[in-house]
Amino acid sequence: MRKTRKIISERTMVLSLTFSLFAGFVCFTSFSPASAMSTQTYEAEIDKLFMNTQFNDAHDLCLKAIKENPKDRVVFLRKMGEMYIVAAKGKSGIDSIRLAARLAPKDAQVISTCSIVEFLAGYVVKAEQLAQEAIAINDKNGRAHAALALCGLRNETLATQEELDRAMKLAPKDVTVLIIAGIIHLRKLEYDQAEKAYSQFVKAYPNTALPYYQRGFFRREVFNNSGALKDLDEVIKHHSKDIYVRTTRAKLNKKTGRYKEAIEDLNVLEKMGGGGNSSFARRAECYEKVGNLEAAVQDYKKALDAYGVTRPDYDKKYAITHAATRRSAWNKMMSGGDATELSSTKATWLKYILLLQKTGKYDEALTELVKFTKVFPGDLNSIYARQNLYKKKGRWIEALADINMLISKNPNVAEYYTSRADIYKNMGNADKSAADLKRVQNLEKFGTPEGD
Repeated sequence: MRKTRKIISERTMVLSLTFSLFAGFVCFTSFSPASAMSTQTYEAEIDKLFMNTQFNDAHDLCLKAIKENPKDRVVFLRKMGEMYIVAAKGKSGIDSIRLAARLAPKDAQVISTCSIVEFLAGYVVKAEQLAQEAIAINDKNGRAHAALALCGLRNETLATQEELDRAMKLAPKDVTVLIIAGIIHLRKLEYDQAEKAYSQFVKAYPNTALPYYQRGFFRREVFNNSGALKDLDEVIKHHSKDIYVRTTRAKLNKKTGRYKEAIEDLNVLEKMGGGGNSSFARRAECYEKVGNLEAAVQDYKKALDAYGVTRPDYDKKYAITHAATRRSAWNKMMSGGDATELSSTKATWLKYILLLQKTGKYDEALTELVKFTKVFPGDLNSIYARQNLYKKKGRWIEALADINMLISKNPNVAEYYTSRADIYKNMGNADKSAADLKRVQNLEKFGTPEGD
């Protein structure tokens, strides 16, 4: 089953970062170490995988290490907690670090790690308590001061910057401390300082993927797309099979107009089994941008097939006959996942229909619109597309009925009157055509079709 990562939306970047920084999973090539390795060898291999952003591999190797070296399980439980900070995996990271804290209540590194994980999981009171305990155990532990600095995001009485400065001085190469520094500055909207913190991480570990991963996603969230692309390039150099990172790079390439590069990434994703309905739809748009319209059509078909649109009974999926209206039926049964799926399906389907029209496949486009309107009845964009197709086919009466309905819904759209004027002209009604063109002028000049 394909694994996906959670990512921070641009709208909720600052708030959600408190709970999970650039969280998610990666797909990977399984790592199979020799059995019965020493604790030190396991540590080295786990750190190598973790710094290469192969979080699932590192997590699984921790489990194997605990099984083979149970006396040193605190070491690996702590590492699983550290992984949670950058790659949340359900409750496993929280449960692991909590167990480590119970087993090693006097280990400042363990307790401070637990504090950080508790804070990111939303348990801020417990987090502050643990941070204070870690400092009491060892006031020279940099991670403990980083944990307390993080708690300062929710408790203004704590000296956040002072604690963070001390953490950076005491542990300048502690990966967790460097990541927490970025979180704190970003949460405080101190973007320049966050950039410096992530760049310090890159400088400390320039030949690994994780620093570029952290900085790349930070840069993407603050709309530094060119910088993000450079960092994601570095991540992929180290871990070419990272589906999440490659998907993100494909999105950024598309967003910045690098359509050929986006297509290359999406081709690789398809070969790795990481492609899906959204990937096909995204590649279709890129193909359309570079003028390869037939490839775009084929990818839209793949996307719609993945969404299930091509199933004969697809229109029945969201139909509930016992509800008073179709809309109320949807509102009663619609979950967030359903709404998201429908939104993506709707957008992809309309783009496909418009591309069929663009390539002169009018009959195919009309056939798709019949199916579309069964699922999305009353959608104004589809009705506008349909009246255009009726015009292309010379079906003026049907086109007129559609455009009249659109005007009744929104009488202040100049484009509607322009289209109706064209319909009237082709139906031989010059006076009505001229009247509609006058309405267009009134809308442009006065903001109303009648020029009031």
